Amino acid sequence: GHHPRVVCHQFDESCRPRLGSGVLLACSNARLDWSRNRYINAIADYLRSLTLARSLDPGGDLRILFGPALPLVWYLRTVGRSRTPILYYCWEPPRALYQDRDAVLDRLGGYRLVAAPLLLAYAAIDRRLVGVADAVCTSSPFAASQIEEVYQCPATVITLGIDAERLDMAQTQTRAEPPVVLTVNYLHPRKRIDLIIQAAAVCSETWPRAQVQPRWLIVGDGPERSSLEALARRLGVDEQVRFVGFVPDDALPQYYASAACYVHAGLEESLGLSVIEAAYCGCPVVAVDEGGVRETVKDGVTGFLVPPTASDLARAIAAVVCRDDLGRSLGVAGRDHVAGIYRWSHGARDLLRVAEAVTA
Repeated sequence: GHHPRVVCHQFDESCRPRLGSGVLLACSNARLDWSRNRYINAIADYLRSLTLARSLDPGGDLRILFGPALPLVWYLRTVGRSRTPILYYCWEPPRALYQDRDAVLDRLGGYRLVAAPLLLAYAAIDRRLVGVADAVCTSSPFAASQIEEVYQCPATVITLGIDAERLDMAQTQTRAEPPVVLTVNYLHPRKRIDLIIQAAAVCSETWPRAQVQPRWLIVGDGPERSSLEALARRLGVDEQVRFVGFVPDDALPQYYASAACYVHAGLEESLGLSVIEAAYCGCPVVAVDEGGVRETVKDGVTGFLVPPTASDLARAIAAVVCRDDLGRSLGVAGRDHVAGIYRWSHGARDLLRVAEAVTA
Protein backbone atom coordinates (compact mmCIF):
# COMPACT_ATOMS: atom_id res chain seq x y z
CA GLY A 1 0.00 0.00 0.00
CA HIS A 2 2.99 2.34 0.07
CA HIS A 3 3.81 4.58 -2.93
CA PRO A 4 7.41 5.80 -2.52
CA ARG A 5 9.00 8.49 -4.66
CA VAL A 6 12.78 8.84 -4.90
CA VAL A 7 13.88 12.43 -5.56
CA CYS A 8 17.54 13.11 -6.39
CA HIS A 9 19.99 14.97 -8.60
CA GLN A 10 21.87 11.91 -9.87
CA PHE A 11 20.77 8.29 -10.23
CA ASP A 12 23.10 5.47 -11.27
CA GLU A 13 21.44 3.11 -13.73
CA SER A 14 22.83 0.09 -11.86
CA CYS A 15 20.35 0.94 -9.07
CA ARG A 16 17.28 0.88 -11.32
CA PRO A 17 16.50 -2.85 -10.81
CA ARG A 18 16.40 -2.16 -7.05
CA LEU A 19 13.65 0.43 -7.33
CA GLY A 20 10.95 -2.21 -7.46
CA SER A 21 7.53 -1.89 -9.00
CA GLY A 22 5.49 1.13 -7.98
CA VAL A 23 8.48 3.25 -6.95
CA LEU A 24 8.56 6.57 -8.81
CA LEU A 25 11.84 8.29 -9.69
CA ALA A 26 12.29 12.06 -10.06
CA CYS A 27 15.87 12.86 -11.12
CA SER A 28 17.03 16.37 -12.03
CA ASN A 29 20.26 15.13 -13.71
CA ALA A 30 22.00 18.22 -12.34
CA ARG A 31 25.80 18.13 -12.49
CA LEU A 32 27.26 17.97 -8.99
CA ASP A 33 31.01 17.65 -9.61
CA TRP A 34 31.45 21.09 -11.17
CA SER A 35 34.53 21.87 -9.05
CA ARG A 36 37.74 19.86 -8.74
CA ASN A 37 37.61 20.42 -5.00
CA ARG A 38 35.37 17.81 -3.35
CA TYR A 39 34.79 20.01 -0.30
CA ILE A 40 33.50 22.87 -2.43
CA ASN A 41 31.28 20.38 -4.25
CA ALA A 42 29.96 19.17 -0.89
CA ILE A 43 28.97 22.68 0.17
CA ALA A 44 27.24 23.19 -3.17
CA ASP A 45 25.33 19.92 -2.66
CA TYR A 46 23.65 21.37 0.42
CA LEU A 47 22.60 24.54 -1.38
CA ARG A 48 21.40 22.77 -4.53
CA SER A 49 19.21 20.41 -2.52
CA LEU A 50 16.70 23.25 -2.26
CA THR A 51 15.94 22.88 -5.98
CA LEU A 52 14.60 19.38 -5.33
CA ALA A 53 11.57 20.80 -3.49
CA ARG A 54 9.66 21.18 -6.74
CA SER A 55 9.85 17.41 -7.34
CA LEU A 56 8.40 16.41 -3.97
CA ASP A 57 4.90 14.96 -3.85
CA PRO A 58 2.73 17.69 -2.25
CA GLY A 59 0.31 15.04 -1.05
CA GLY A 60 2.91 12.79 0.55
CA ASP A 61 2.42 11.46 4.07
CA LEU A 62 6.11 11.52 5.04
CA ARG A 63 9.35 13.00 3.74
CA ILE A 64 12.66 11.30 4.42
CA LEU A 65 15.67 13.54 3.78
CA PHE A 66 19.26 12.33 3.59
CA GLY A 67 22.60 14.06 4.18
CA PRO A 68 22.99 17.19 2.01
CA ALA A 69 19.20 17.56 1.76
CA LEU A 70 19.24 19.00 5.30
CA PRO A 71 18.49 22.62 4.16
CA LEU A 72 15.21 21.28 2.75
CA VAL A 73 14.05 20.71 6.33
CA TRP A 74 14.15 24.46 6.94
CA TYR A 75 12.82 25.35 3.48
CA LEU A 76 9.78 23.06 3.69
CA ARG A 77 8.89 24.25 7.18
CA THR A 78 9.39 28.01 6.68
CA VAL A 79 9.09 28.91 3.00
CA GLY A 80 6.82 26.05 1.99
CA ARG A 81 4.96 26.05 5.31
CA SER A 82 4.47 22.32 4.96
CA ARG A 83 3.30 20.31 7.97
CA THR A 84 4.10 16.94 6.37
CA PRO A 85 6.26 15.03 8.89
CA ILE A 86 9.98 15.06 8.10
CA LEU A 87 12.39 12.27 8.96
CA TYR A 88 16.07 13.23 8.66
CA TYR A 89 18.55 10.40 8.08
CA CYS A 90 21.93 11.48 9.48
CA TRP A 91 24.81 9.08 8.88
CA GLU A 92 26.76 11.00 11.52
CA PRO A 93 27.27 14.66 12.58
CA PRO A 94 29.64 16.41 10.11
CA ARG A 95 33.10 15.53 11.37
CA ALA A 96 34.68 18.80 10.21
CA LEU A 97 32.29 20.73 12.46
CA TYR A 98 32.60 18.61 15.58
CA GLN A 99 35.00 15.68 16.06
CA ASP A 100 37.65 16.86 13.58
CA ARG A 101 37.28 20.63 13.91
CA ASP A 102 40.71 21.23 15.47
CA ALA A 103 42.45 18.92 12.99
CA VAL A 104 40.78 20.68 10.06
CA LEU A 105 41.85 24.09 11.36
CA ASP A 106 45.42 22.88 11.88
CA ARG A 107 45.60 21.79 8.24
CA LEU A 108 44.45 25.25 7.11
CA GLY A 109 47.44 27.01 8.64
CA GLY A 110 47.05 30.79 8.58
CA TYR A 111 43.57 30.54 7.12
CA ARG A 112 42.30 29.18 10.43
CA LEU A 113 41.65 32.72 11.69
CA VAL A 114 39.03 33.10 8.97
CA ALA A 115 37.82 29.50 8.97
CA ALA A 116 37.31 29.11 12.74
CA PRO A 117 34.35 31.54 13.08
CA LEU A 118 32.86 30.22 9.83
CA LEU A 119 32.90 26.65 11.18
CA LEU A 120 31.29 27.82 14.42
CA ALA A 121 28.52 29.55 12.46
CA TYR A 122 28.11 26.52 10.22
CA ALA A 123 27.79 24.25 13.28
CA ALA A 124 25.11 26.51 14.79
CA ILE A 125 23.12 26.39 11.53
CA ASP A 126 23.58 22.63 11.31
CA ARG A 127 22.21 22.08 14.83
CA ARG A 128 19.30 24.40 14.14
CA LEU A 129 18.30 22.60 10.93
CA VAL A 130 18.47 19.13 12.50
CA GLY A 131 16.31 20.37 15.36
CA VAL A 132 13.49 21.26 12.96
CA ALA A 133 13.03 17.64 11.79
CA ASP A 134 10.30 15.57 13.44
CA ALA A 135 12.66 12.64 13.98
CA VAL A 136 16.29 11.70 13.29
CA CYS A 137 17.52 8.29 12.14
CA THR A 138 20.99 6.86 11.69
CA SER A 139 23.00 3.73 10.89
CA SER A 140 24.24 2.37 14.23
CA PRO A 141 23.97 2.71 18.01
CA PHE A 142 27.38 4.41 18.05
CA ALA A 143 26.23 6.98 15.49
CA ALA A 144 23.05 7.49 17.53
CA SER A 145 25.14 8.29 20.61
CA GLN A 146 27.14 10.88 18.61
CA ILE A 147 23.94 12.47 17.31
CA GLU A 148 22.43 12.66 20.77
CA GLU A 149 25.62 14.26 22.12
CA VAL A 150 25.86 16.88 19.35
CA TYR A 151 22.20 17.66 18.67
CA GLN A 152 20.69 16.88 22.08
CA CYS A 153 17.95 14.77 20.48
CA PRO A 154 17.34 11.02 20.25
CA ALA A 155 18.17 9.11 17.08
CA THR A 156 16.60 5.85 15.92
CA VAL A 157 18.78 3.19 14.31
CA ILE A 158 17.64 1.96 10.89
CA THR A 159 19.30 -1.41 10.29
CA LEU A 160 21.33 -1.42 7.09
CA GLY A 161 21.28 -4.40 4.79
CA ILE A 162 23.99 -5.97 2.67
CA ASP A 163 23.77 -6.75 -1.02
CA ALA A 164 23.86 -10.50 -0.46
CA GLU A 165 23.26 -11.35 -4.11
CA ARG A 166 26.34 -9.39 -5.17
CA LEU A 167 28.53 -10.71 -2.36
CA ASP A 168 27.47 -14.34 -2.86
CA MET A 169 28.99 -14.30 -6.33
CA ALA A 170 32.46 -14.69 -4.80
CA GLN A 171 31.72 -17.30 -2.14
CA THR A 172 33.29 -20.18 -4.09
CA GLN A 173 36.69 -18.52 -4.34
CA THR A 174 39.69 -19.98 -2.52
CA ARG A 175 42.10 -18.01 -0.38
CA ALA A 176 44.99 -16.45 -2.28
CA GLU A 177 48.59 -17.59 -1.90
CA PRO A 178 50.58 -15.98 -0.44
CA PRO A 179 47.89 -14.91 2.04
CA VAL A 180 46.33 -11.48 1.56
CA VAL A 181 45.65 -8.88 4.24
CA LEU A 182 43.04 -6.51 2.85
CA THR A 183 41.55 -3.12 3.59
CA VAL A 184 38.98 -1.20 1.49
CA ASN A 185 38.83 2.51 2.22
CA TYR A 186 38.80 6.06 0.96
CA LEU A 187 42.36 7.22 1.56
CA HIS A 188 41.65 9.97 4.08
CA PRO A 189 43.52 10.73 7.35
CA ARG A 190 40.56 9.48 9.44
CA LYS A 191 40.90 6.03 7.89
CA ARG A 192 44.39 5.70 9.43
CA ILE A 193 45.82 3.65 6.58
CA ASP A 194 49.22 4.79 7.86
CA LEU A 195 48.59 2.62 10.93
CA ILE A 196 47.97 -0.39 8.69
CA ILE A 197 51.20 0.25 6.78
CA GLN A 198 53.06 0.51 10.09
CA ALA A 199 51.50 -2.83 11.09
CA ALA A 200 52.81 -4.30 7.82
CA ALA A 201 56.29 -3.10 8.78
CA VAL A 202 56.00 -4.70 12.22
CA CYS A 203 54.84 -7.97 10.63
CA SER A 204 57.78 -7.97 8.21
CA GLU A 205 60.14 -7.99 11.21
CA THR A 206 58.25 -10.34 13.55
CA TRP A 207 56.50 -12.79 11.21
CA PRO A 208 57.02 -16.47 12.19
CA ARG A 209 59.80 -18.02 10.11
CA ALA A 210 57.72 -21.08 9.23
CA GLN A 211 54.93 -18.96 7.71
CA VAL A 212 54.77 -17.26 4.32
CA GLN A 213 54.73 -13.47 4.55
CA PRO A 214 51.38 -12.00 3.46
CA ARG A 215 50.69 -9.44 0.76
CA TRP A 216 48.89 -6.28 1.85
CA LEU A 217 46.25 -4.90 -0.51
CA ILE A 218 44.93 -1.37 -0.02
CA VAL A 219 41.81 -0.92 -2.15
CA GLY A 220 40.58 2.62 -2.67
CA ASP A 221 41.85 6.04 -3.65
CA GLY A 222 41.95 9.48 -2.09
CA PRO A 223 44.03 12.55 -1.23
CA GLU A 224 46.45 10.67 1.06
CA ARG A 225 47.59 8.09 -1.51
CA SER A 226 50.93 9.70 -2.43
CA SER A 227 51.93 10.25 1.21
CA LEU A 228 50.93 6.69 2.11
CA GLU A 229 52.96 5.27 -0.77
CA ALA A 230 55.92 7.34 0.46
CA LEU A 231 55.42 5.94 3.97
CA ALA A 232 55.50 2.37 2.63
CA ARG A 233 58.78 3.10 0.84
CA ARG A 234 60.24 4.75 3.92
CA LEU A 235 59.36 1.73 6.10
CA GLY A 236 60.72 -0.68 3.51
CA VAL A 237 57.43 -2.48 2.83
CA ASP A 238 56.61 -1.01 -0.60
CA GLU A 239 57.07 -4.45 -2.20
CA GLN A 240 54.65 -6.15 0.21
CA VAL A 241 52.05 -3.34 0.24
CA ARG A 242 50.13 -2.82 -2.99
CA PHE A 243 47.85 0.15 -3.68
CA VAL A 244 45.10 -1.20 -5.90
CA GLY A 245 43.20 2.07 -6.40
CA PHE A 246 39.46 2.41 -6.85
CA VAL A 247 37.56 -0.85 -7.41
CA PRO A 248 33.87 -0.92 -8.47
CA ASP A 249 31.40 -2.47 -6.04
CA ASP A 250 30.77 -5.48 -8.29
CA ALA A 251 34.48 -6.39 -8.17
CA LEU A 252 34.90 -6.07 -4.39
CA PRO A 253 33.50 -9.52 -3.45
CA GLN A 254 36.40 -11.32 -5.10
CA TYR A 255 38.83 -9.31 -2.97
CA TYR A 256 36.93 -10.06 0.24
CA ALA A 257 36.56 -13.77 -0.48
CA SER A 258 40.21 -14.33 -1.41
CA ALA A 259 41.67 -12.47 1.60
CA ALA A 260 42.91 -14.24 4.72
CA CYS A 261 42.21 -11.21 6.92
CA TYR A 262 40.44 -7.88 6.66
CA VAL A 263 41.94 -5.03 8.70
CA HIS A 264 40.09 -1.89 9.80
CA ALA A 265 41.80 1.07 11.47
CA GLY A 266 39.32 3.94 10.92
CA LEU A 267 39.01 6.51 13.69
CA GLU A 268 35.62 6.08 15.40
CA GLU A 269 33.82 4.92 12.26
CA SER A 270 30.05 5.10 12.58
CA LEU A 271 29.54 1.62 11.13
CA GLY A 272 32.18 0.34 8.70
CA LEU A 273 30.29 -1.06 5.71
CA SER A 274 33.35 -2.76 4.23
CA VAL A 275 33.86 -4.55 7.56
CA ILE A 276 30.36 -6.02 7.31
CA GLU A 277 30.80 -7.02 3.67
CA ALA A 278 34.16 -8.67 4.35
CA ALA A 279 32.71 -10.64 7.27
CA TYR A 280 29.76 -11.80 5.15
CA CYS A 281 32.26 -13.12 2.58
CA GLY A 282 33.86 -15.24 5.31
CA CYS A 283 36.88 -13.02 5.86
CA PRO A 284 37.92 -12.69 9.53
CA VAL A 285 38.26 -9.08 10.68
CA VAL A 286 40.92 -7.40 12.79
CA ALA A 287 39.73 -3.94 13.82
CA VAL A 288 40.57 -1.14 16.21
CA ASP A 289 38.45 -1.29 19.35
CA GLU A 290 36.47 1.91 18.86
CA GLY A 291 33.41 3.33 17.16
CA GLY A 292 30.60 1.43 15.49
CA VAL A 293 32.81 -1.52 14.58
CA ARG A 294 32.42 -2.67 18.18
CA GLU A 295 28.86 -3.55 17.21
CA THR A 296 29.74 -5.37 13.98
CA VAL A 297 32.75 -7.41 15.13
CA LYS A 298 32.36 -9.87 18.02
CA ASP A 299 35.78 -10.02 19.66
CA GLY A 300 37.22 -13.53 19.65
CA VAL A 301 34.20 -14.89 17.73
CA THR A 302 34.11 -13.20 14.31
CA GLY A 303 37.47 -11.43 14.56
CA PHE A 304 39.54 -9.37 16.99
CA LEU A 305 39.16 -5.88 18.44
CA VAL A 306 42.51 -4.38 19.46
CA PRO A 307 43.98 -1.07 20.64
CA PRO A 308 44.87 1.33 17.79
CA THR A 309 48.60 0.57 17.65
CA ALA A 310 50.66 -1.00 14.89
CA SER A 311 52.01 -3.72 17.20
CA ASP A 312 48.55 -4.77 18.41
CA LEU A 313 47.19 -4.88 14.87
CA ALA A 314 50.22 -6.87 13.70
CA ARG A 315 49.89 -9.38 16.54
CA ALA A 316 46.20 -10.04 15.85
CA ILE A 317 46.71 -10.26 12.09
CA ALA A 318 49.48 -12.81 12.54
CA ALA A 319 47.24 -14.90 14.81
CA VAL A 320 44.50 -14.97 12.16
CA VAL A 321 46.68 -15.56 9.10
CA CYS A 322 49.08 -18.11 10.59
CA ARG A 323 46.35 -20.40 11.95
CA ASP A 324 44.08 -21.73 9.22
CA ASP A 325 41.71 -23.33 11.72
CA LEU A 326 41.24 -20.05 13.61
CA GLY A 327 40.78 -18.05 10.42
CA ARG A 328 38.13 -20.47 9.13
CA SER A 329 36.16 -20.51 12.39
CA LEU A 330 36.20 -16.71 12.64
CA GLY A 331 35.14 -16.42 9.00
CA VAL A 332 32.19 -18.80 9.36
CA ALA A 333 31.01 -17.08 12.54
CA GLY A 334 31.36 -13.66 10.88
CA ARG A 335 29.23 -14.64 7.92
CA ASP A 336 26.50 -16.06 10.16
CA HIS A 337 26.55 -12.97 12.39
CA VAL A 338 26.19 -10.51 9.50
CA ALA A 339 23.64 -12.59 7.60
CA GLY A 340 21.39 -12.76 10.66
CA ILE A 341 21.37 -9.02 11.43
CA TYR A 342 22.08 -6.83 8.40
CA ARG A 343 19.01 -7.36 6.26
CA TRP A 344 17.03 -4.75 4.35
CA SER A 345 13.81 -6.33 5.60
CA HIS A 346 14.92 -5.47 9.14
CA GLY A 347 15.68 -1.91 8.08
CA ALA A 348 12.28 -1.60 6.39
CA ARG A 349 10.52 -2.58 9.61
CA ASP A 350 12.65 -0.10 11.59
CA LEU A 351 11.78 2.67 9.14
CA LEU A 352 8.05 1.93 9.15
CA ARG A 353 7.98 1.97 12.96
CA VAL A 354 9.48 5.47 12.99
CA ALA A 355 7.20 6.59 10.18
CA GLU A 356 4.13 5.41 12.07
CA ALA A 357 5.30 7.25 15.20
CA VAL A 358 5.79 10.62 13.48
CA THR A 359 2.63 10.43 11.36
CA ALA A 360 0.32 9.27 14.15
